[in-house]
Amino acid sequence: MSIKTLLTSGHAAGGTSFVISGLAHPLAIIGDAIFAGSMGGGMISYDDAMNNNVEKLLTLPGNTLLASGHGPLTTVEQEKVHNPFFA
Repeated sequence: MSIKTLLTSGHAAGGTSFVISGLAHPLAIIGDAIFAGSMGGGMISYDDAMNNNVEKLLTLPGNTLLASGHGPLTTVEQEKVHNPFFA
């Protein structure tokens, strides 16, 4: 198992996501960056939040489970297809 750290600021200063590989499915612990069907507000910078979500999180493999700070698990593919911020 390995853990990769991604700086995903925008919602919060110093926002960090952790991508864990070596499990049955890749897993990203993403805090409040993305929620199932939504995204965290750009409390610090909406542009940074959006760019980090699109460029860092939504480029992960489609089967990557996204574990946000609130709500149900989702996947990268689910959010790319159904999330109104990214679809």
